[in-house]
Amino acid sequence: MLDLNTIGLSSEKQTRTTQVRHGESLGVLIERATIALGVEKSAFLRSAIAKEAQRVLEASTRHVLTPEDAAQFSAALDSPPEPTPRAKKAAVSYRQRVTHAD
Repeated sequence: MLDLNTIGLSSEKQTRTTQVRHGESLGVLIERATIALGVEKSAFLRSAIAKEAQRVLEASTRHVLTPEDAAQFSAALDSPPEPTPRAKKAAVSYRQRVTHAD
């Protein structure tokens, strides 16, 4: 069964619409899934869209490092490289342009 409570859809008033054109095979697939779950097509589509949107946002906002990458990242934080002349120049320029509140 669909769990619409976990994504805040069941209690929210459904006022917005989105139209999606699709082919016959997707229509049949959606229909079979709604019958299998015993839910209305609109509830199924809202849930599927919300889950996919959450998956996309989670994947684009989180970085997962391998143990090797994590060790390399940690080592770089522990012993950062010397700043380049360009980085030093940028820091001086920043200090000249930015007034700190303290």
